Amino acid sequence: MSSAKPDRIRIEQAKRDGHLTVPLMISVQPGRDEEVEQALTRLGATVESRDPRIGYLRAEMPVDKVEDAYLIIGVSKVDVDEPLNNRLPEP
Repeated sequence: MSSAKPDRIRIEQAKRDGHLTVPLMISVQPGRDEEVEQALTRLGATVESRDPRIGYLRAEMPVDKVEDAYLIIGVSKVDVDEPLNNRLPEP
């Protein structure tokens, strides 16, 4: 999957920077919104918004579970959404 490569780099960077979660824009196949949302929730994601008309979900995903989002049946594309602003507080 060629479109995943830049995001993989961004996800690794997010881990290095201490982010706990990353925001994802997830393209969903028609009619699969609810099952995809439930699968994301089981992985620990918080679905912030969804638009079934255009087949998109926006979710805040635990950084170590992002790879699993690609494997959910009904997901056609996963993009890291900007900005990454949920860093751990500095000590």
